[in-house]
Amino acid sequence: MREKDEYCITAGEFAKICQTTRDTLRYYERQGILVPKKNPVNGYHYYSYTQISSYYFIRTFRGLDCSVGDIREYLLGGEEIRFDEFVEQQYEKLLYMRKELDQKIGTIAGTRKILDQIRIADVGTPVIRKIEEPLSLVCTTVESAPALSFDEIETDIREHLKLCKCSGIQAFPMGAAMNKDAFMDGDYTYKNVFSITESEHMKMTGDGMVDMEEQDQWLDRQQMHICNMKSGDYLVAVCRESDGDIKAVYEAIKSVLKREQRELISDVYSLSIVNVIDPHEEKKYLKYLFAAVSGKEKRTRG
Repeated sequence: MREKDEYCITAGEFAKICQTTRDTLRYYERQGILVPKKNPVNGYHYYSYTQISSYYFIRTFRGLDCSVGDIREYLLGGEEIRFDEFVEQQYEKLLYMRKELDQKIGTIAGTRKILDQIRIADVGTPVIRKIEEPLSLVCTTVESAPALSFDEIETDIREHLKLCKCSGIQAFPMGAAMNKDAFMDGDYTYKNVFSITESEHMKMTGDGMVDMEEQDQWLDRQQMHICNMKSGDYLVAVCRESDGDIKAVYEAIKSVLKREQRELISDVYSLSIVNVIDPHEEKKYLKYLFAAVSGKEKRTRG
């Protein structure tokens, strides 16, 4: 009696057993990671039952974003590559991918937070409102003069983006800040360019993780600093590009502060962003202004 060939499963049957497609099997064959035996008589391809385990090994690690090249290197590497070393390599890659994904989620979460604040603040006039969510900003000193518009600080914006080498810093959205005392005196010169960061405890990338002291030294060398905006009362305003001279909004802010008997306790931050409120408006940009203010003084009866 002739012994039954180990390679006895047709490609179609093998695809059904493994719940995959013939195209996938052909691809794995071309890559050299799951090669069937070709019958020299009829030209059909046959797989073995042991290759079912091989297929699910490939499928499992492909599902973990392991590249075909890495899988091929392991399968064809013989004793040079141990399975535990291969698993450890993939584990380290997944940890790195998770870190990157967490950063992307943080970026989206920060953007959602800002967009929510903009929509709430869009009431047609500056208002004072309670903001519960804290916000951390990374600021770069503006060197240009004059610095009264974003056009005039274009060079500073470019340098700021180059220096954002820390994980967790968002290039979008981005804005510029004015000194609070100068602002109240009618001087609207930008002093910093800023971006949003996840927290004050960001870590530098490129050269690896660093401790907080090294990070602070790095920030100082780049003329950057972190400003933590805590929860509290904020003066907020939305100014569309179509609203005209933004100085009118600045004056309205001062009027609200005077009427409400408040004082600025932070710089005035101007965030430039695509118009998310009226996307069909011809003028596509708006500014979201915000600044922390003092609590309202309680009047005592005489």
